[in-house]
Amino acid sequence: MKNLLKLTWSITMIGIVAVLTGCDLNNNNTPSVYYTDFVTTHIDIDESLFFEQVLRNDLGSVMLYPYPTIKGKLYEGQRVLLQYYVKEEKPDNNKEVEIMNIYSVRHDTIIDAHPDTIAAYPDDPVKVNTISRTGNYINLDISIEYFNKSHGLNLFSNPMQAPSDTIDVILRHNNNNDAHGYWATAYASFYIPNLARYRAMRVYANTPNDPLGYFIIKIKD
Repeated sequence: MKNLLKLTWSITMIGIVAVLTGCDLNNNNTPSVYYTDFVTTHIDIDESLFFEQVLRNDLGSVMLYPYPTIKGKLYEGQRVLLQYYVKEEKPDNNKEVEIMNIYSVRHDTIIDAHPDTIAAYPDDPVKVNTISRTGNYINLDISIEYFNKSHGLNLFSNPMQAPSDTIDVILRHNNNNDAHGYWATAYASFYIPNLARYRAMRVYANTPNDPLGYFIIKIKD
């Protein structure tokens, strides 16, 4: 279902480089540098896949390719968490990559809603581990208390909020009446139109041990 959060069990920090003990496929003695990042899936005319990596600090985007089509699993415009290493740099901001893992993430567009509508949505606890912005996307590494049910996650905004250089958003987690379990890592990526025009984002969330009830993300100086 579109509104369900897909759990992934790999605990990976967002936007950093990890050097693994594996070796490059073309040279068994050369260590490989693996990357993990949120990317957008695209389907080429031959039905193969390539991925658009939007660079931080509004520095454009890079195309990562190629990859065979996985019919019924990946579709045009889908956001995924991609683990890969670069085999070759190509012209026009392209890279040929070797893909190690593709993780499904919760992805959607921010929802404009009246405060009463937002208040009616479940507000179960969620731990925000890391958050990053790439273009008009906000990418989340979160932890939720999970046992065995699918969970929901939405990002809301009030379209009636006064104009400001800070955008206020509300992150709401729905545990679907899941039994008490253990804290599990999951990922989400939300599209927010014109996000780059703001200087900061204030995120309200039910985060354990957070007396303020919100945190602020710097977008630009």
